[in-house]
Amino acid sequence: MKRNLIIGSILNGWLISLFPLIAKIAIFTGLALYLFNAYDEYDYQLRTGGHK
Repeated sequence: MKRNLIIGSILNGWLISLFPLIAKIAIFTGLALYLFNAYDEYDYQLRTGGHK
């Protein structure tokens, strides 16, 4: 029983330490997708000759 608690604590700590990395990846991926879509819309409007 004590061994399972130690292993569980180690795994739990490892997963909690990954949360900041996962948050950074999510934020930067979302920002990159937003900027790509904004540029793509701008380029499309520029090529078609009109803005909404």
